[in-house]
Amino acid sequence: MNRQQILALVTVVGLSFGLFAYMRKQSNKIQAMDYEFENVRVRGIGSDAITFSFDLVLENTSDLDLKIYNIDFDVLWNNQKIGSGGTRDAYLVAKRSTQVVPLTLTLTRSELTGALNNTLGNLQSFMGGVVKIEGKMDVGADFLKIKDYAFDYEETARNIVGGITSIIR
Repeated sequence: MNRQQILALVTVVGLSFGLFAYMRKQSNKIQAMDYEFENVRVRGIGSDAITFSFDLVLENTSDLDLKIYNIDFDVLWNNQKIGSGGTRDAYLVAKRSTQVVPLTLTLTRSELTGALNNTLGNLQSFMGGVVKIEGKMDVGADFLKIKDYAFDYEETARNIVGGITSIIR
């Protein structure tokens, strides 16, 4: 091997390691993506269902634009599933920015009945109930793809009812 070939080989190896380190760093930032749930609103109360809307706020701290899609989530009341939702729409979260993803949840009477029957008989146990949202979404960025990126949120019924009554007033 002559000097130019050795230099070219060292350059290629160095660039490969650099690219690998950069993508690993960005992947770690994506894995640590911050999210919050905001603006929970009751959209409708019918005889067979209650519809809620809320925002999933995603903060992208990486240097890559992220594509978020296939969002699926379950809602649990005291660890018993009472509903589910999701969206197949895709959302772009630009590098180092925040994106709001609007989500809708419809809880049907049949889903709610089993989980809430025991709780509604006693107001204290109702207010002490825990609502949990567990979900997954797919995240894509350039050469990276993270399937089933998990997110969750947990809140007591007391805080949710307080928030809903303040919105109604």
